[in-house]
Amino acid sequence: MPTFELNPVWTLVLALVTIEFGKRLNKVVVWLDLGNIPPAVSAGLVLSLAFAVARHFGWFDLKLDNGPRNLLLLVFFASLGFGAHLKQLASAGGAAFAVCAAIAIAIVVQNAVGIAVARAFGEPAALGLFMGSIAFLGGHGTATAWAEAPQAAGLAGAFEVGIGSATLGLVLGGLAAGPLAVWLMTRSRKGTAATVLYAQPDAPAPVREPVFSSDRWLPALLWLLICLALGPLFGNWVKATFGLGLPGFLTVMLVGVALTNALDLARRPLDTETTDLIGTVALRIFLAIALLSLDWAALAKHLPMLLTAAAAQVVAIAVVAVAVIYLLMGRDRDAAAASGGFVGFGLGAMPVGLAVMRRLNARFGDTPRALLAITLAASLFQDTANALILTATFGWLGR
Repeated sequence: MPTFELNPVWTLVLALVTIEFGKRLNKVVVWLDLGNIPPAVSAGLVLSLAFAVARHFGWFDLKLDNGPRNLLLLVFFASLGFGAHLKQLASAGGAAFAVCAAIAIAIVVQNAVGIAVARAFGEPAALGLFMGSIAFLGGHGTATAWAEAPQAAGLAGAFEVGIGSATLGLVLGGLAAGPLAVWLMTRSRKGTAATVLYAQPDAPAPVREPVFSSDRWLPALLWLLICLALGPLFGNWVKATFGLGLPGFLTVMLVGVALTNALDLARRPLDTETTDLIGTVALRIFLAIALLSLDWAALAKHLPMLLTAAAAQVVAIAVVAVAVIYLLMGRDRDAAAASGGFVGFGLGAMPVGLAVMRRLNARFGDTPRALLAITLAASLFQDTANALILTATFGWLGR
């Protein structure tokens, strides 16, 4: 059987072609677009299946270079760290802290559910984390990152379980969030939009060049590369001081969190609009490369377990949304909308949660307090909390 080994350049070419194919595929298959399935995921699933068929029949095999994927992963997590502005989160008031509390509880609950399902199917408990917050709150990027972390060494099918769960989560997030939020809306009190607390800027925002200006991209790339350079040094210090081995992507993200908050205190904030854009580009290419390597045989083997875990996670995240967010935010329209948004991104991704909230606003009226709380908590708290709790959980499981 002929084997084609792609070098880094051809690997990037194939990844970009995959994304373009995915954009067209999402337009043709409308439910992919409505479900907020990233083009890299939809096309990556299709093409990886085609490559698996070609390999099975002995037509050809394709091997990608992992060098670009590893670098893009670190760039993406560094950009996540730059977005964690603790000052902004503190300015959002009690609603944002209610969502943060729900996120922390959901991480623990999702991982407990995943571990229980894995054990019920006779699999290692650690594999259950890939049916927990790694895949559902984390998503495809987080699932791929943890599948290659030292903590996942020896876990057969971790990548496929994580990717399969994350894909199911995107679909189920959109399906479950809307009905739950509508049910809560019909039982809620009047909205409390007047109580919104917005952060007051310390000074007028400076006039900036367009986001695609090289004058903005070059400093953003400099800070991202500083993160990538300091991440391993920080990881070595943590290991030498505390004996704790952290994945490379987590050390890079934590350095980003420290840098962005230090610069905020110094009143020299980073251009996170540009770093977010660079991180998004890195994530899309990274996902395409990762999905092209998906092992469909391993995914099919674990399908009954994935479906069981996904159904249990829908129930778990709905309970957390109602018991924590809806009650703590006052059982009003904002609380109902925030609960729907939380289910959307807690199972799928932030775009799913925001889409659910926009539909609710169009039907029941604006809920700005909910939008502010969900947006800030999800963007500033979720990834950091998830990474830290997962690291502790892997350690508790002896990994």
